[in-house]
Amino acid sequence: MGNFKSISTKILISYLAAVVLTFLITALAFYPILVGVLERRAEIGLEKQAWEIAYTIRRHQSGQLPPEELNLPLTILLLGRSVESDYLWLNSQDIIILSSRPEQFPRGRSLSALPDKLREEGTFDPSTANIFKTEKYVAVEVPLASSDGQTVLTFVPIRTLHVMYRETLFSILASLLGALIIALFIAYFLIRYLVRPLKNLEDYAQAIGDRKFDVRLEVKSDDELSKLAVAFNQMADRLKSYDDGMRRFFQNASHEMKTPLMSINGYAEGIRDGVFTGSAMEDAIDIIHKESLRLRNVVENMIDITILEQPHHNYSLPQDLYYIVEEVIDTVGGYALDRKVEIVSKIQPDIWIIGDWEQLHSLFVNLLSNGIRYAKSQVVVQSQLITEGNKVLIKVQDDGEGFTAEDLEHAFDYFYTGTNGGSGLGLTIVQKIVTEHTGTISIYNAVQGGAVAELVFPVVKRVYDL
Repeated sequence: MGNFKSISTKILISYLAAVVLTFLITALAFYPILVGVLERRAEIGLEKQAWEIAYTIRRHQSGQLPPEELNLPLTILLLGRSVESDYLWLNSQDIIILSSRPEQFPRGRSLSALPDKLREEGTFDPSTANIFKTEKYVAVEVPLASSDGQTVLTFVPIRTLHVMYRETLFSILASLLGALIIALFIAYFLIRYLVRPLKNLEDYAQAIGDRKFDVRLEVKSDDELSKLAVAFNQMADRLKSYDDGMRRFFQNASHEMKTPLMSINGYAEGIRDGVFTGSAMEDAIDIIHKESLRLRNVVENMIDITILEQPHHNYSLPQDLYYIVEEVIDTVGGYALDRKVEIVSKIQPDIWIIGDWEQLHSLFVNLLSNGIRYAKSQVVVQSQLITEGNKVLIKVQDDGEGFTAEDLEHAFDYFYTGTNGGSGLGLTIVQKIVTEHTGTISIYNAVQGGAVAELVFPVVKRVYDL
């Protein structure tokens, strides 16, 4: 909370600024309303007081009330508080008969001749209640009787109302200030409650950065922060899986590259030292050539894996499935001829897949090469349109021994080679390409024997449908 740049401090300052601004706007808007309410209440209170005084004077004049009991009210009630007010009893010539403030409004003097004005300029009807507001006073005048012209005038200084304005406003502001302090106190603990999970997330992120993937965030509620914690834990699981996969990948890669390098180095030293001569030297050179090709294949596959690890998803061009498969058959035709394996294509024409030509070409090269490697005499690649969902099913099937149980479990793992396997990256590359093209892949053994790789891709049947 002490750091100005921290989220908690910014939230607290923003909250404080919003509350203070609200208070100021409330005070500015409330002041004229309060003034109007107090003046109206004062007028009502003064009129009530004037009528009470008039009634008391009439009783005194009629002899119903002895002079010693002439107790005239000197206060009015404003917002639950008693406020001092004054009165004048005037005759029909506006002469003061009785005054609650004789030093300022002496008896026997004409009200209009005194310097302190209680009435506004202009005419008024003395037979009814009249309300006046001057620079110094708020006054109400009522008739004493209906016909004799005498009146009772009650008044209160404006400065008294101003004092009440300020006191009421200060009281309200004090209440608001107390509420603000309580609100800030609550906000402090609320912010600590909200920031604590963020601090835990920070510590958790640092632990993940240190590759401590077994650390877990506790989920104690069902709010947005708990959902974030669950997402972080899932992210840690994926990072751990990826990190373990990369570790195995580099371990296997170093092993796969070390073997041909040692073979090349050994035969090269033998040739240099004259160990191999004649036909033995030619065999050694052939082995060096084959191992270098194997090493090149591993490196190229590793580059492909690295490229496919980066997400693309920006494919927009349609690719002709039939044309791609025909090109691939021409590419692996020499290998099939050498292995005495026939490739049978049953790919339907006019099937289009949105994707990258090079990647799709590499996908079928890997699948057909694997099929040729394990087939006895034939590899069949065929397609079938799935009308529901507008997809195509592609099968690559050989007539070999099929997959072992271990193959089915680990075929897509990095550098898993099985019996007579290649670099161990072929099916891994195939799976990544299929995923990149929003497709699916599965492998299984056919009932009649042989291994089957089954792929499903979304398609556009014709180019002009795009």
